Amino acid sequence: MQVLLLAHIQERLVEELRRRVRNGETTERALAKLTGVSQPHMHNVLKGQRLLSSELADAILGTLQLSVLDLFDRQQMTAFLNRQANLQARAVAIPVLEGLLGPGYPLPRQVPSPEVYTIPYEQAASATQPIVARLAADPDMAGLFGEGDLILLDQSETLRKSLLTQGFYVVNTPAGALVRAIRRESEELCLWSGFTNGPTEARETRIPLAGLDLLGLVLARVVWLNQRRRWNDLPAGA
Repeated sequence: MQVLLLAHIQERLVEELRRRVRNGETTERALAKLTGVSQPHMHNVLKGQRLLSSELADAILGTLQLSVLDLFDRQQMTAFLNRQANLQARAVAIPVLEGLLGPGYPLPRQVPSPEVYTIPYEQAASATQPIVARLAADPDMAGLFGEGDLILLDQSETLRKSLLTQGFYVVNTPAGALVRAIRRESEELCLWSGFTNGPTEARETRIPLAGLDLLGLVLARVVWLNQRRRWNDLPAGA
């Protein structure tokens, strides 16, 4: 994508130079002198017989006091900004996992489901393989989550390996898939629960990581909690 964008910008710059030469605003000789290249080189660039290097493009923009935005007309920029605004205003329908997520329940199944939940575009777009889960009752987290709450999950492997210092994750335990604030300490995973009366009363559980696959243990990061709760508004343990 970056290569294509750079090529498009260079193409627009060459077209702008051609326009200036055609209109008599400058000449090939003047452009060559301003940018420190030979006139034959500049001639070949304007004819499309030589590519405009990124270094030469930067030199031309600086010499002519142009920005990248100057290479696009107002109508094109307006259309682009309107497309972006419309995209970001959209809501995205995310499938809901089949079953409940919580203590005493098997892992919800990620199967084709007619049930979807509408998520704001900016939240869904930042998540990897976003999925929505419905929570079961969890007495240890009753101060934060309620039975039937819907949560948006990010399944990014990077975020599951390099755990955020503050954040809630879905952890696969013998008691079920639990939503917990977690932190890795050496070869142990610390799980925090019991936030009913605030973070000062949180309880810690430690899981040895020796011989365990971290990705099989940490299943997803909690991005969003219903419409009234967001994960980064919540306390994250000690």
